[in-house]
Amino acid sequence: MASAINPTTQQFSTPYLTANEYRNAPTAIDIDNLVFNSTDPDVQDSELVNVIARASSWVDTYCNQVLGATEETETQRSRIRGDGTIRFHPRYSPIIALTNIEYGNYPNSLITASDPSVCWLENSEVIFPYASLNNVWTSQGPIAFGFPSGQGTEVFLKYTYINGYANTVTATTETAGDTSILVASGKGITVGQELKIYDGMYSETVRVASTYTFGSTTVPLTYALAYNHAAGVSISALPPSVKEATILATTAMLKVRGDNSLVMGVGTLPSQGIAGNQNIGDDMAMAMDLLKPFRRIR
Repeated sequence: MASAINPTTQQFSTPYLTANEYRNAPTAIDIDNLVFNSTDPDVQDSELVNVIARASSWVDTYCNQVLGATEETETQRSRIRGDGTIRFHPRYSPIIALTNIEYGNYPNSLITASDPSVCWLENSEVIFPYASLNNVWTSQGPIAFGFPSGQGTEVFLKYTYINGYANTVTATTETAGDTSILVASGKGITVGQELKIYDGMYSETVRVASTYTFGSTTVPLTYALAYNHAAGVSISALPPSVKEATILATTAMLKVRGDNSLVMGVGTLPSQGIAGNQNIGDDMAMAMDLLKPFRRIR
């Protein structure tokens, strides 16, 4: 018989680059011949988007976690601590918000917390103040009903949380002077957060205003846009090093296809053309170095 409680783990988020981002990068390579015998630029762009998605997935695999913002539902066991809290460590980080938590003695009979926002969130830990929410206090101390609150009691947990870095695209054309933007996904966006709009020479940084509603795709800004932006432009809180690692991984995957590059020989040897797939090690090594701070230790 199947378990009544199943965790939900996302394996992928929005790709970490757009096609235009890759083309504008100084470490990119020519992508005019990705699809053999096709001169249609839309066909080439579609395949580039596919390669970027695979490179983004490689980044997540190397880091042992999805870096882009996703919603996860997980189950685990913990124990009640002496200070009346339940502490647990979700699989992914950074933790942006806890949106639901259920707890109890038995996995099929859980109590749902009415306000999960009272939890204290750290980079990789959630502290749930169980005792203050479930005890009735009298002059003789706390009286607990139902679920026991004794120190060391084992607790079954099921919780949903938002983790990772906001990473989405503009959903419509935005105009210079606008004080809000519409994005494809609001996951991971929070009040006061700085987001970078990656739009070539028109790139800019914006800050989310205090009037933002968590999860909304309409994002008010603390100051107006400086430039116009088309729909589909990347807007992200991903660290620039993650973006660069994805560019390098994309380049390495494109070289595997057999692109040739002219390489200057070391010493007195003349320059010579060598297969690009012989050079992918350097690209991947640099990408791995950039991603080391974001790796999840299992």
